[in-house]
Amino acid sequence: MQTEQLIISLIKDDLINSKLVNGLNQLGLCASDYHLHLSETIFSLMGIDETPDNDKLLDYYIQLSSAVQRVDLSDITGSDAVVEKLARTIHSELLQWKV
Repeated sequence: MQTEQLIISLIKDDLINSKLVNGLNQLGLCASDYHLHLSETIFSLMGIDETPDNDKLLDYYIQLSSAVQRVDLSDITGSDAVVEKLARTIHSELLQWKV
């Protein structure tokens, strides 16, 4: 698997995990400890260096990722394509932060 595809796959995994954790939280379960926190790994694989702006980058990543909350993951046939497209969009946006 090439690095770009690996990064997109990690973003997809993070999106799905985020959707699950937020859903469990909405049901009244305390699931916040189960976030995978893959953003740091994703940034590193993309060659985004540690800078003082990383907090802004993380906030931006979380903002972009929040779009997954509107995706119906129970629609197995359509949701994978939607999550893939969202992951690719996030990847493209993150490329602009490379130093």
